[in-house]
Order: sequence, then C-alpha cells, then structure tokens
Amino acid sequence: MDKKFYKQNRRALAALFEEANAVAVFSTGYSVTCSADENYPFQVNTNCFYLTGVTQENVYLVLIKKDGLYEERLYIDAYDEMYAKWVGHRLTKKEASELSGVPMKYIRYRSDFESDLDALTADAVLYLDLETNRNTNFHSFGLSIRDRYQEKAEVKDAYPLLISLRYAKKPCEVEEIKKAIDVTKKGIESLMANARPGMKEYELEAYFDFVLKTEGQHKHAFTTIAAAGKNATTLHYSANNTEMTDGDLVLFDLGAKSGGYSADITRTFPVNGKFTPLQRTVYDIVLAANKKVEASARAGMTMGELQKICVEVLTEGCLNAGLIETPEEIKRVYFHGVSHSLGLDTHDPNVRNTPLPVGAVITNEPGLYFPEHRIGIRIEDDLLITKGKAVNLSADIIKEADEIEAYMQKCKASV
Repeated sequence: MDKKFYKQNRRALAALFEEANAVAVFSTGYSVTCSADENYPFQVNTNCFYLTGVTQENVYLVLIKKDGLYEERLYIDAYDEMYAKWVGHRLTKKEASELSGVPMKYIRYRSDFESDLDALTADAVLYLDLETNRNTNFHSFGLSIRDRYQEKAEVKDAYPLLISLRYAKKPCEVEEIKKAIDVTKKGIESLMANARPGMKEYELEAYFDFVLKTEGQHKHAFTTIAAAGKNATTLHYSANNTEMTDGDLVLFDLGAKSGGYSADITRTFPVNGKFTPLQRTVYDIVLAANKKVEASARAGMTMGELQKICVEVLTEGCLNAGLIETPEEIKRVYFHGVSHSLGLDTHDPNVRNTPLPVGAVITNEPGLYFPEHRIGIRIEDDLLITKGKAVNLSADIIKEADEIEAYMQKCKASV
C-alpha cells in the first residue's frame, strides 16, 4: 500500500471525532509468551495496521486534534544493537516515516510515550480501541490504557468509528484481496491435482502450504480446514489427520494473505476425482444456492436477507431430492450464516444488520452437512459489493462438478 492510503485513513478517522480537543491512541500490539523464552507468532493489530501500515510490535500511534489543528505521532523503539544482533532489524525513524506517512519530525521513541500522553490528555477526550470479544480473557493495549486513564480523562471507544471506515474497501484493498485469491486458486488447483485415496488430510494440505511459500512466502489467512468424509460435517474441523478413503469427498476451507488482506475460499471435491450420484445431488443443491446468493447480492441488502435467500434454495433443493421431509429440517443440515465480511481479518468486523455498502467484500458460503452419509459440502466465494450485481472475485476458481471431475482426471492422466 502507498503511505497515502494510511494518511487518508488517519485523517478520515480524526474527522469523526466530535470534540474540539481529542487524542486517540492505537498500538500494533505486543508479543505473548508461549513457554520459557518462546513467544507465540506475533499478529499485528489490524486496526492499527489500517492506520499505519506498520507490522512491528510495540509501536504506538497518537492522533491529536486540538482547537482546529491536527497532529499525528508515531512512537517506536530506539535502536538496540544487542537486539539487532539477536533478533533482527527494527524500524528506524526514517523507515517508520516512509512506511506510515507520519512526518519524520513526529516520529518519537516509545520511552517518551507515557509522559507525552499524560500531557496530551490533560484537557482532551481520549479515544481508544476498546474492541472486545467473547473470550473473557481477551486483553488489549486499548483496554489496559483505559484502566490507567479513565480517572484522568473522559474515555471514548474508537472501535466503532474504525469499523465504519474499514467496512467498505478502497480499490487498493480490493486489489490485495484479489492477489490473495489468485494465490489461493493456485493452491486449490494443486490440491485437486494431487488428491489420492490413502493420503492423510495433512499430506494433501501440504501442497497448499507449498504453493503459499513458492508464490512469495504468503501467510495463511487462517488455519486450513482439510476435512474428508464425515469430518467435513464439523464446521471448524482442524485436526487434519484422518486418512482419506476411496469414495470420500474432501472439503478445503482455506486462504492466503497478500499485503495483510485475506482470501477465504472453500472447495469440496471427490478424493478419487469422481462424485457419487448422492454426492453430486447434494453438491448441485449447494452450488445452486451459491449462484443465487451471488446473483442477488448488491449494495443496500443485508447479510440477513442473503441468508434468507440461501435457506430458501437449500430447503427447496433438499425437499425435492428427498434429503429432508419438512422445511424445518433444514436447520439440521445447514446451521451457519452464508456471509461474513472479509478484509484484513478473515472474519472482518462490520456494522451488523446494516445494509451492505458499495465496496464491501463478503463471503458467499452455503453448505449442507449429512453425517449419516459422510457428506459435508461447502462452496465459498468472495464477492465485491457494487450498486449493481456483485463481482465474484474468485470466479476463476473452478467449482462446477463437471469441471472438477475433468480437471482431476486430466491431472491423473498426466502423471
């Protein structure tokens, strides 16, 4: 991303502060110890990344709005020769400025942060990223700062403001998602080409991992789901350690990242390259729902409305095929939503139950799950919402049953 993107995001956020005197503080986050001297892999806070482009831990962004004037500061760690020898390079002031667009004269060291913030909040409202989730142990930089400053200053939550900006993607963001999808496409084609009965799920999964590495060290957007047979009826199955048998379907829910942005794609295909009649029947019902949602999605609709459309198609298809006896039974075989937002996070935050804006990117992922038949099928694409018909960003990834069979047979014949 160009640094202008991050500068525009910061300006847009500051414009949402209603007060004449306001200070906003964000952090890229910090490492968490796993055991002894081993840390969990660092994951940058995506809200701060959206404002700075910085992926290094322990970097603070401060936005200052005072009496009509605007200022922004970035706090980084000072150079540490021993750290550089043991761990590696950290951003210099010049590099931090070039990356984020914060003027170099406003790049300061983290050792000055607390004293600066004390002075800045003396007569200002303090905006913090107070994101929470269902995990009662969830902790963040914003929550810790709130505990320290809520008796000194009026504290407000910047999280809803940030989410309102992130919901609709700018063209440069969409381009990164498309790049992530392109890498994911190559990975899926490799999976289909190399699938064989007798392989473990993780053995086949390794082909996707290999593509991510060889296409430029792309990261996974999330933990890959590689679920064969009955395993595919568990929505977030992730053990990926079962042998795939002849006659199984295998469901892969996966994605690459590019520039911090995620792809989220699901494809289901027969391990031996040929659908059984029942598998084909269920697959075609799910595909019909996928196509109907894609044709219906546009700005102004809600995800709830898309879910209703999806359920109607799945219910009708299952009733006609004799897979369920009453419409109410659809809840047993389809038990998740058809869409979620996609962006810097795979489950990107959004303003729930509000009309989709132009520029939103959402998933389209209907599914049907029949444990008694060892069949779990989900087909997922990524859609860009426009005023007219949605654009399927993953349209080039094969999903027609005939195309899948033809491709897999062709790959087997060439071995």
